[in-house]
Amino acid sequence: MGSMAERWEELSGKNNWDGLLNPLDLDLRKYIIQYGEKAEVTYDTFITDTASKYAGASRYSMENLFSNVGLDPSKYRVTKFFYATSSMPVPAAFILKSLSREAWSKESNFMGYIAVATDEGKVSLGRRDIVVAWRGTIQSLEWVNDLEFLLIPGPKVFGNGGLVPLFQPLVHHGFYNVYTSESARSNFNKTSARDQVIEEVKRLVEEYKDEEVSITVTGHSLGASLATLNAVDIAFNGINKSSTGKEFPVTAFVFASPKVGDLNFVNTYNKLKHLHILRIHNLLDVVPKYPPIGYFDVGKELMIDTVKSPYLNPPGDILTWHNLECYMHGVAGTQGLGLLINFKLMVDRDLALVNKSSNALKAEYLVPANWWTVKNKGMVQQEDGKWILQDREDYDIIVTEL
Repeated sequence: MGSMAERWEELSGKNNWDGLLNPLDLDLRKYIIQYGEKAEVTYDTFITDTASKYAGASRYSMENLFSNVGLDPSKYRVTKFFYATSSMPVPAAFILKSLSREAWSKESNFMGYIAVATDEGKVSLGRRDIVVAWRGTIQSLEWVNDLEFLLIPGPKVFGNGGLVPLFQPLVHHGFYNVYTSESARSNFNKTSARDQVIEEVKRLVEEYKDEEVSITVTGHSLGASLATLNAVDIAFNGINKSSTGKEFPVTAFVFASPKVGDLNFVNTYNKLKHLHILRIHNLLDVVPKYPPIGYFDVGKELMIDTVKSPYLNPPGDILTWHNLECYMHGVAGTQGLGLLINFKLMVDRDLALVNKSSNALKAEYLVPANWWTVKNKGMVQQEDGKWILQDREDYDIIVTEL
């Protein structure tokens, strides 16, 4: 981590990653994977079984989150879980609902977390890093075709005044709605996911205003589009500026991100000098190509190609091309694009992780498919011999109110 700590500004895009992407810098590979792992946490802790009364919640508490998903808990501490809802019909892959009459929430889902570097983490990272990690979609990719590609203004991000209508940024209706929706019926979304995140980032920026601070936003798939919107929001509205007047850098590492807005959205992003976005795109993944008309990419793109990996089943399929662990495998080994360019792992990352939620790894490595599961699917035998579903760590789900 030594050189990464010394180079953190460069690795976070201060120079727009010039000279670092082709060939892909070794420290940058590790750096990207580090934030990919933060996004992966949102999947690993998310309860997907609709038979559970906690479907859509985090399986683990803030205190035990990192240790329970295999990450070092000494570098960051989680300060907040945030929740999302939607005021319009969205694909079931966005908001998962429990079938139980005792459901913890009928309207809201765990949508991510905010963490900040510990004192120990600050030393190894080179600064006090604030991370916002957004959860993506858990289920199949059918949601891509289910979406309506309507572009709308984003007044809760960009305001209603001061923008000439002709140059007003337009954003994806569904993404914006999940980002900004509130629900009076939900104890967890009296305020929107946006407001929950913005208020916590504000608080942490002020708490550490006298230190060197960075804000890093990450996500995969749907989470990548929400992370993009969130990063632009933070920079556009000066959430990264402390009361001392210092403006801290904002970086987004987004994996498999759909497009978020129109050309005016891109132009707005381009004017934000303290914001840098790196989009990681697996060559055959279709999701970053959506929506196909009227939308434009923001930031810099890093193209990877997992088809070239000698460790994966050739050529793969639509799900493995989109899988986040496969993305991180691609970052670890991609040497560039082209028929004559090989794949070579440059980062020593456990191959078994590739099959965490896929069947992408070749059978010769003897790693079972989709091995990230809860023992007995969360069924626990009681003293009387009966089995009941207890699939969530015993912690208080904190009601989110501002």
